[in-house]
Amino acid sequence: MKLLIADDEIYMLDYLKKLVDWEAYGFDQIFTAGGGSLARDLLVEKQPELLITDIKMPRISGLDLCALVEEKGYSTSIIIVSGYGEFEYAKRAMRYGVSEYLVKPILKADMEEVMDRLLKSRPEWRERVKKEEGNGTGRDRKELIAYIQKYISDNFDKPLSLDMIGEAVHLHPAYLSGLFKEETGGNLSGYIADVRMQKAAELLEQTELRVNEIMCLTGYRKSQHFTKLFREKFGATPMEYRRKKQIGFPEGGGK
Repeated sequence: MKLLIADDEIYMLDYLKKLVDWEAYGFDQIFTAGGGSLARDLLVEKQPELLITDIKMPRISGLDLCALVEEKGYSTSIIIVSGYGEFEYAKRAMRYGVSEYLVKPILKADMEEVMDRLLKSRPEWRERVKKEEGNGTGRDRKELIAYIQKYISDNFDKPLSLDMIGEAVHLHPAYLSGLFKEETGGNLSGYIADVRMQKAAELLEQTELRVNEIMCLTGYRKSQHFTKLFREKFGATPMEYRRKKQIGFPEGGGK
């Protein structure tokens, strides 16, 4: 069977292609399209049994591809993928007979659940499927948390917020906050502050930047708040910390 994955974000194409063992579901040919135009051409040429498409793409959208499937009378099942803020837009796809709808980020367990439902509705697929038991829900959640933590580490100098991080990982801010606390036992805001304080400490030790410069480089604008958080973390003000770690720095170098 043939699978076509369409998304204008290249990393998503690679992610979805490797997300599950597609051969175990009977798909021995996997085609990817980094945009709607190529996806349209592949759809007509290959007529895949399954199409997984992002709903928003330049020029030719996922909705356009759904409409084409209906117009051509293909027996292609369709899984629509979208960001959390696009639900109303995605509902329009249902009139084209879309089989399933998933919100980014797509976890392995989410896709497996969708594929199980599709198998029940497509008996001709079941004969080709030898799906192994088990799922990776716990592992996938840990991978997502690791991605969030890396995103914070790479963007600690920006004005990080739940909305910003939620948009980056395609999660609703409320869900993101609950998921992070459930998996790590700590608050997301506390984790962000910890990353920033660790970076501030490194800069105090390894550079001669002024404290106000380090404050700005770690995403803070108010010195009183920055100093309060630093003291809570290290038991000393930034200047006291620097004097302990780098005795050789000039006395006024960080003021």
